[in-house]
Amino acid sequence: MTAETVVVASPVPRRPPARPAWAFRWLPLLLAALAVGLLPAAAATTDLAALDGWGLARVLGPAAWAALLCAVGACVVELWSPRPRVPVLGGTTAVLILCSFGMPSVVEPAARFTTAWLIAGFVDAIAIGNGQVPVNIDARFSWPAFFAQWAMFRDAAGVTQLDTVLRWFPPVIEGVWAIGVYALARSMLGGFRAPWVAAWLFLGLNWIEQDYFSPQAMGIVLMLTVLTFALGPLATRRTDPAGIPSWPVRHADAKPLSLWRRWLISARTPPNRPTLPPRQLLLIYFCSALCVLAVAPEHQLTPFAILGQLVVLAIVGRFRGRGLVIVALVAVAVYFLVGARHVWLTQLSLVTGTDDTGGTFESGVLARLEGDTGQVVVKALRILVPGLTWVLAIAGAWVYWRRRRDLVPIALAAVPMAFAATPQTYGGELFLRIVLYGLPVLAILGTDALRALVRRRRKAEYLLAVGMALLFGSIILIRGGNESYMVVYPNEVAMMREVYATTPPGQEVVPLSDVGPYALEGIASHSRGSDVEDCTRLSDDPLRCVLAEAPDVLVSFVSVEAEGRYLDRKPAGWSLQAVQDLVATGRYTITYQSGYDVVLRKVVPPPAG
Repeated sequence: MTAETVVVASPVPRRPPARPAWAFRWLPLLLAALAVGLLPAAAATTDLAALDGWGLARVLGPAAWAALLCAVGACVVELWSPRPRVPVLGGTTAVLILCSFGMPSVVEPAARFTTAWLIAGFVDAIAIGNGQVPVNIDARFSWPAFFAQWAMFRDAAGVTQLDTVLRWFPPVIEGVWAIGVYALARSMLGGFRAPWVAAWLFLGLNWIEQDYFSPQAMGIVLMLTVLTFALGPLATRRTDPAGIPSWPVRHADAKPLSLWRRWLISARTPPNRPTLPPRQLLLIYFCSALCVLAVAPEHQLTPFAILGQLVVLAIVGRFRGRGLVIVALVAVAVYFLVGARHVWLTQLSLVTGTDDTGGTFESGVLARLEGDTGQVVVKALRILVPGLTWVLAIAGAWVYWRRRRDLVPIALAAVPMAFAATPQTYGGELFLRIVLYGLPVLAILGTDALRALVRRRRKAEYLLAVGMALLFGSIILIRGGNESYMVVYPNEVAMMREVYATTPPGQEVVPLSDVGPYALEGIASHSRGSDVEDCTRLSDDPLRCVLAEAPDVLVSFVSVEAEGRYLDRKPAGWSLQAVQDLVATGRYTITYQSGYDVVLRKVVPPPAG
């Protein structure tokens, strides 16, 4: 009798319903085009005259919010497609940046942010000085690489103003940062979709307004470049004799080792070598060294952030070419002792700082919770978002640890926090830099946590899509919260250029408060005032402080009025009342006035006899 073989057919796995290919082929492009097409309507329907303590989010019209939603939708739909296209993802990301970080550049007639105009004044001082760096004016001139670079660009282009560059610099530099985070995420996370999500998460969490025309913006570009090289083509991993990567794991029948012995074994195990050819490694190492050398004269803090992260990677044996640490140490030390010698010879307090860490925290965080309701809410969100970022990153660090047995990324994010414990006089801006220096790695770890969530619960991706729209909406609210006193108008720029053109060199030109385009020129030819006791700003007590300072020219802007109303809770029209009080003393006279934009000049007494 022949036995018959019974073959049981295995059940065919059920495939998910096919998504229409045409939708994923054309819908992202249509949404991106619609987002860009709505921007002119957004500019036309934004009422900047209605700005208050809630900032830009309150005055944007429906077209602006629709453009942002379309940009988010374009990114999400393309990412959901069966075969996402890299050019389309890059284009939709650029549109997303334009509709979020670039929204102020679209709806406002000139570059925002007072410090951007001040940096333009630094560039102007070097350009008109035939490349000579002014001395005894501002400590930032001791790190002049950025200013000299743009002075060269300005001269090469044959222009005398950088107004357009200032206006569009933030969205452009955010795009460059996003490219760096994407490249870094490719090395740390792998895959195809996760690096794009990491770049978007970095953008959505980057409320820190350090992307204006400034040295630190370029410093972040150099930092991301060095990290991408160190964790990408120069990366190594420690292996045990059995070839198991990272922290050696004991065999099932082996005796458990104590924690300190496992650390010792891991530290004594040599790292493996990168797989690239030696010539390519040498080229990458050379480019990394150039970035490290370039950042030393660029910015005060960024070289130390890069150095700290390289030291961590060198200690754990995570990249080849650890001579970069020596290059960074020598570059920072030599430049500080030689190039920045004016700072430590004449202004030693800027170097040694103070030990008042609590005072720095108070000025950097707690003291900023002031103003009307809108200002307090926006600034509370600026404290809440970094906290949530760290919570998400810690969850991602746990996922990353379980998958790769690696805690180096969370250590890289924590390195900049050492700045808070060191003596310094950087002020409240220090905490913004700490968050920004760690944000790329924090965003990548957060992406790993979100990826683990979606793998467990597939439907969570719809919730994350909604969260992405809310996150980028909150970026406009948080970043634009100070817009009432950060907005700049072309007539104010023209007014200040006229003031510097008609004021003799050597005279003192100061603003009633440090907002507005008050120093876009004349850095080296006109004094910007001195410190007056109990007068951090002249607007603190206008009559007393201005008379004590006694400037030759006093200027005030719409932004000065708005700062007093929404930040200092002063009554409407307080700046005009201060102007009238100064005129009533007989020591100043109004030479120009257009609304809240005012120029006062000191009355010159008639000659004796």
